[in-house]
Amino acid sequence: MPHQTVYLLRHTTPAVEKGLIYGQTDLDVADSFAEEVAEIQKIVPHHRELPLYSSPLRRCQVLAETLRGNPLRFDERLKEMHFGQWEMKRWDEIEAEKRKYWLENIETASTPEGESNQALQKRSLEFWEELQSKNYAEVGLVTHYGVIQSLLAHLLHIPLAKAFRLDIGYGAVVRILIQEGQYYKIKFLR
Repeated sequence: MPHQTVYLLRHTTPAVEKGLIYGQTDLDVADSFAEEVAEIQKIVPHHRELPLYSSPLRRCQVLAETLRGNPLRFDERLKEMHFGQWEMKRWDEIEAEKRKYWLENIETASTPEGESNQALQKRSLEFWEELQSKNYAEVGLVTHYGVIQSLLAHLLHIPLAKAFRLDIGYGAVVRILIQEGQYYKIKFLR
């Protein structure tokens, strides 16, 4: 395939209190959903014809179903990182030493009964490799910060720990142009 365009779409603002760790907790979308999705639709105007893959978590599912990709498929590998026992706890509730260790070893350390960023990247890249074999001219992925950050770290050849510097807000749209299976041109559209 001479070229391919992949849109990475982060879910809109979730209905959750700020400061909570929510990873794979299945949250609904916030009241700002309609305004946020309208902005995404302006950026990706042909969204109804775009094949879409989505995380099955509700905050992604609602966006994917609203965009009405054709076809629309859900894939577990597009879920956010699983924070295990830290899910739905406030960051300040996590014991300081455990939090410090995790932050200092953010690529390899996993949370209790959760997964590491390396494990998240591994499953994200398994999905990415499979997607490349499907030969879509254009395709969209409705997913989460962790998956997008993992994919971009890989494509940009930067360590996962440095990829956390990427600003990927709620409702973000990142376009990746792939030429001859190798050249990547990445643009943050929203």
